[in-house]
This record gives sequence, structure tokens and C-alpha cells, in this order.
Amino acid sequence: MILILAADDDLEQSVREAVGDVVQVQTAPLDRGLAAASSAVEVVVIDGAYEPEKAFTVAQRFDEERPEVTVVLHMEPTGEAFGRAMQVGVRDILPFGADGDRIRESVKRALELAERRSHSMRSADNPQDQHRLIMVLSPKGGAGKTTISSNLAVGLAMRAPKQVVLVDGDLQFGDVGNALRLLAETSIRDAIAGGLHDATEVKVHLTPHRSGLFALCAPEVPGVADEITAQAFSKAVTLLHQEFKYVVVDTDPGLGERTLTVMDHATDLVFVAATDVASVRGLHKTIDALDRIGMTGAQRHFVLNRSNAKVGLDVADIAATIGMEPDVLVPSHVSLPVSMNQGVPVIEGGESSPAASPLWELVSRFEADPNATAEQAAAAQRRNTGLFGRR
Repeated sequence: MILILAADDDLEQSVREAVGDVVQVQTAPLDRGLAAASSAVEVVVIDGAYEPEKAFTVAQRFDEERPEVTVVLHMEPTGEAFGRAMQVGVRDILPFGADGDRIRESVKRALELAERRSHSMRSADNPQDQHRLIMVLSPKGGAGKTTISSNLAVGLAMRAPKQVVLVDGDLQFGDVGNALRLLAETSIRDAIAGGLHDATEVKVHLTPHRSGLFALCAPEVPGVADEITAQAFSKAVTLLHQEFKYVVVDTDPGLGERTLTVMDHATDLVFVAATDVASVRGLHKTIDALDRIGMTGAQRHFVLNRSNAKVGLDVADIAATIGMEPDVLVPSHVSLPVSMNQGVPVIEGGESSPAASPLWELVSRFEADPNATAEQAAAAQRRNTGLFGRR
């Protein structure tokens, strides 16, 4: 619902003509301010044509007491107005005389922001309902990133069917389709070509997997990756993040623009390294780079792949170099490459592989085993919080 605080009905008429009957619109006097906003209000448009100071004061009250409501100010967009607007929490300034397209675009952005804010606040109040955007990263190819991504996503889907999407973020040489033995008829390129107006335009291009997982696969032709901008890729991922409980992104090696753009929205980063010097040093540089640019908000998890390989590096040395203790140790075993070749993740094939148990341990960091005892669940919770829930 859109609330307009104005001295007359002229602004309401303009907004109604722009948005049609899709959203309920009503007007109240500016003097009523916050008191005019019911719990259904998502966006408030404040008319500052006649009393700009009062408009700024009302905007600040909304920012302080109704932070889930997006505030749009109707006034001349001068430099001074923008400065004041930022200070009181205004998200957009709608200029006098704006045409229907400009009003429609402003309202659309405001409603989208209100929905994201509301969802974030609900998630904070109900941690069990929080949607997770999990990025699986490795600075160099060959560390087993896709193996970890596909097993994590399938394991989550087996515990939360139809609530998990695996996105192949390696748009040139992604192998998620082969890892899951999928015959994808469309890819992320097709999803982005649709315009990304809403989540449905992305969801129709998901490929279902027998585990209850959905996958958004990379294009078949590597050269197509250049057509997909970081902003479009990020929007596709965030639209899915709003709809699904878990979105797992199998990123391309390194820290490219697409990866960094999505990382702004990530809740979790899963770092993958193998027991070789290049992989370990590369991960150390990656984590250091993320710290330097302030990418420290997501929870971090460290998976050491091929942890039992006898190559002159022990787990303690690797932890000291990277600056993180491994959360999950995945041993080297023939079942892992065989599973990738067959398109059946180890975690889906039962407990016969020694890699299955640590992979399930990784899954449990996000979605608890429904069959676990109370003591086991408490132990898992302790691993994911406190000293072990690293940022």
C-alpha cells in the first residue's frame, strides 16, 4: 500500500495514473504524519511542495519509528534537498512535474526496497526462516569447488526439498550440469534475456534435479558469458534469494566482478582449498583481499579438500597460513571423481564413501539433520556460533 501525505489530491491522482490498480493508494494530510500510516503501508510519498521543513521532519519520524516503510519525497531535487534527504532516510526524490514513467519507476523501486527490508526484519526475528545466499569460492581451479557446491546443494535439497537453487556462476566453463547429470534446456542467459522484472522470469529457466534441487545452469557456449553483466547476474541471483530458502552459487575461480557484485548480498561464504601450496596461498590472498575491501559481513566457512593427502602440508600448517581453522575436512577418495563423472554426488549415493560424512557435516552447518538427537543438534549449533561462527 502507498500512503501519500499531501495538502491536496493532485499527487495521488498522478500516482494512481502511473501505477493503475495494482497497488492501493490513499492520501492523508501532511499534518497527520506517522499517525496516518497503517500497518499495511509499504511506501510513503511525502509532498514537500508547500512545507519542505515539515516534510523532512515527517520523513525522519518514519525512518526512526517505521524503518520497514520506504520514504519518497516529492520536491525539487536540488543539491541541498538531496543532502537533507539522505540524512533523514529518504530513498528517492520525485521531482515536480514527473511524468508517468518516472513516477512508476520510483514507486516500483520503493516497493521492492520495502519488501527486502520487511523480509530482512522478519528473518532477524525468526532465524529459522532466514533465506541464505551461500557463495562457494576458490581462488584457483581444481580445488574441488564444484564438487563441494553440488554436494552441499543436493544435501540441502534432501533436507529442504524444493527450497534450494544451485546457480552455476562459472559462466564460461561451468560444470554444474554435468556434476548433476542434467540436460538443461535453458540457461542463465535465457533468464536474463527475459528482462528480470520478477523472480518468475528466472524460475521458469530452472532445471529440476531428482533430489528436489533446482539448478540455474551456465550457457553451453563459453563466449556468451561476455554478454552477461555483473549487475544482471547479481539481480538474477538476488531474485532467487528472495524466493528460495537456500541459493548456492558455484562461483568462477578468483574474485571477478560478477562474484564481487553478488557477494554484497551473500549471507555465507564457503572457502574451498586443496592441500597444495598454490591453492592455500591463493585462498590466503583471497581472504586478505576481502578483508581489505570490507567484505566481512557474511559468515565464513572453510572446507579443506583432499585433507588426508600426503604432500608435505599438514592441516595445522594450512590453518596457520590461511588464518582460519578448517570447519570441514573432506578426505581424498576415488568416490569423489567417480561421482563427478557419473553425475551422482557422493552425498546422494549413501554413506559408502568416507567423504559422505564430512559433506553432511557441511550441510548441517546450514540445515540441521531432522533425525538428530537434541544433544547432536545442540553440538551443531555450537559449531556454527560463538567461537566457530566466524565472520
